[in-house]
Amino acid sequence: MRSLLYPEWLIDGSGNPPLHNQVVVLEGDRITAVEPAATVAARPDDTVSHLPETTLLPGLINNHVHLVLPGDNTPFLPWADLQSDATLALWAEHNAQVSLRAGITTVRDCGGRKAVVINLRDAQRLGVAGGAQVITCGWPITITGGHTRFFGGEVDGIDGVTRMVRYAVSLGVDFIKVMGSGGGTPGSLAQFPAFKLEEMRAIVETAHGLGRKVCVHCIATDSIRIAVEAGVDLIEHAMFYGPDGLPHYDERVAEQLAQAGIPVTPTMQVNRDMIERTTGPEQEGWLRRREGHQQAVDGLRRLGVPLLAGSDAGWRATSFDSFWKELDELASAGMTPVQAVRAATAAVTAALGMADEFGAIKPGQRADLLIAHGDVSTDLSYLQQVHSVYQNGELVV
Repeated sequence: MRSLLYPEWLIDGSGNPPLHNQVVVLEGDRITAVEPAATVAARPDDTVSHLPETTLLPGLINNHVHLVLPGDNTPFLPWADLQSDATLALWAEHNAQVSLRAGITTVRDCGGRKAVVINLRDAQRLGVAGGAQVITCGWPITITGGHTRFFGGEVDGIDGVTRMVRYAVSLGVDFIKVMGSGGGTPGSLAQFPAFKLEEMRAIVETAHGLGRKVCVHCIATDSIRIAVEAGVDLIEHAMFYGPDGLPHYDERVAEQLAQAGIPVTPTMQVNRDMIERTTGPEQEGWLRRREGHQQAVDGLRRLGVPLLAGSDAGWRATSFDSFWKELDELASAGMTPVQAVRAATAAVTAALGMADEFGAIKPGQRADLLIAHGDVSTDLSYLQQVHSVYQNGELVV
């Protein structure tokens, strides 16, 4: 049996201008045709959906989340240390469900405690858990005392990082995540690199030898440089912090990044959410961070660095149902709305090596779809107005 969807506007994820008067045909879990509406005749047993004043686009992919975290500005410590693995697993499944209801059909989890999120992903595959499809690193690799040390990934030295990568792969992680600098964890130092170049190279060589890509959390400028020289596959944040703890966009390092062609997920929404939650001097600090990060992201965009959409949902005050803000922040750094949608769909699957499977609206792709009220190509806030969501060809919202 076929399903025929007739939206008013179609954004296919390619970055091309939106199409009008199209029909998208679904059979099973696949898209089988995208044609002008007048060229496809409905059969008696077809399910036909006319969707006036809506935009049909690929299901969104949030390329950077932490499913085990609440995203309500609860201090990470001691909160994380007080939770059992079972409680964290319940949080993770809940947040995957919240994501799906917001039109996010896939999330790339960039770190939880040990195997908790791996177990959720496997439960989804068995059909005993739901929500947005999970792609996971399991837990982040970090130095002793480093950022997210409470997730259990502390390790040092070439032998140590090599063993940790091998162990993570043995448990079935989809990719390797490395904390290349400190971050929001008390006691870690965001303005300095965490791993030495030879350690980062050992991580990359070991992971690539086992068929896994490597992404690196980079707040400090020197951590970006080390990640590029080590040959990593993706970079998270890229905030260009100097030793003074403030952002200083470095054109030379940005050009190295552009020449390497490494995609960046800048996670801009965190600053915006904290600005909305704070006042006074604290808010002023977040405003400065936001301004500096927007300038850096605009610089990377101008240099041709591939930019991907990931909100860091779960971290600080960033919720799982407000991903449209991340796309809106990318637009504030120079993207068009259609380009921002591509950054949350086809650009992500291209960077992850999954472009043949999902992320675009074209024949043969998995039928993960979002239908939103309004013309998303003119205003990204329409993504909040979810009409319906399809996952694997099934109407789930």
